[in-house]
Amino acid sequence: MIKSKNMEQKINVHWSWFTRIVTILVSLVFVGIVWRELKNFLADSHNYGSLLYIFICVLLLVVYAINAPISVRLTPQYFELKKIVGRIRIEYTAITHVERYKPSFWDLRVFGSAGFFGYIGFFRGDEIGSYKAFMGDTGQAFLIRTVHGNLYVFSTETPDKTIEELKKRIIK
Repeated sequence: MIKSKNMEQKINVHWSWFTRIVTILVSLVFVGIVWRELKNFLADSHNYGSLLYIFICVLLLVVYAINAPISVRLTPQYFELKKIVGRIRIEYTAITHVERYKPSFWDLRVFGSAGFFGYIGFFRGDEIGSYKAFMGDTGQAFLIRTVHGNLYVFSTETPDKTIEELKKRIIK
């Protein structure tokens, strides 16, 4: 959904069914592991391995959850991706190129998630090289290239309209 307010536009990030299912299932697995290991630790307070499992599961769940892409905001000065916690801003003056991008099934996930709370992290593709991804649905992805050579892949509910608006704002 696109919401406009004084030259600002907010566009939601759509999560694919795959992303939703993976997020729910992996979250349930993590909760199950935490529950089991908490019971093990309560039964044997010297079982520090259980504490390690709990810490790792909670850490992974929190890190991916807070980086989940929620919406994109186009302001007069910058492009902004809103995450559950924090945001990523890219000034229009720093953007050199915007285009649709379809991540290949074979794009290598260097560090990140391929479906758990979205497609988040560092990826490497044969076509474009290394990039940072914040997508909810790979079918709605687009690429932003910056003057510093950074590549970002984002997704929105309306990627073609988002690209069109970005190109208008970059030209100014």
